[in-house]
Amino acid sequence: MATYELKKISVGSLFKIIPIVFAILGTIIGLFTFFLFPTDVARDLTIGARLLAWIIFVLLYTIIMVFGIIIISWLYNLVAGKMGGVSVDLGSKEHI
Repeated sequence: MATYELKKISVGSLFKIIPIVFAILGTIIGLFTFFLFPTDVARDLTIGARLLAWIIFVLLYTIIMVFGIIIISWLYNLVAGKMGGVSVDLGSKEHI
C-alpha cells in the first residue's frame, strides 16, 4: 500500500470539468424550481418567463459555484503549502 499526499490543486485543471458539472446540476435544480415543483413566484410567470428565469439561474449558479470552487482550491493550496496536504493510502485491487 502506498501513501500519497495531495500537495496542490491545479486551479486551471478545474476549468475543464467543474463548469460542466455545475451546469448540469444547475439545470436539474432549475427544472425542479421553475417547472416540476415551482415556487409561488415561479408559478405566476408565463412559460417564456419561466424559461428565461431558468436559463439565467443555470448561468448564475454555474458562475457562482465555479468561483466558489476556485476560492476553496486557492485556500487549500495556501494551507497545504504550510501544513501539508491530505494523505491518501492507495493499494492495488485484489482479485478474489
